[in-house]
Amino acid sequence: MKNYTSQFLIVTLITGLLGFTGLEFTGSSIVRFVFLISVVGLLVSCLDAVLISTNMKKLRFKNLRNKLRNQ
Repeated sequence: MKNYTSQFLIVTLITGLLGFTGLEFTGSSIVRFVFLISVVGLLVSCLDAVLISTNMKKLRFKNLRNKLRNQ
């Protein structure tokens, strides 16, 4: 997920600058929509990195501890 986080961050920054700096062009509404989608993707990716990854580490540690106890 770290790759996705960095990619969403880059897309969010670029589309945010293009969509909300006051530049007027035909695709500005599409760029703003892509910005909103990339913000949601960035938030989901960051939450995944924080919540799910830490839970997976805890589960791995518990499994390792149980294997060592059973030996």
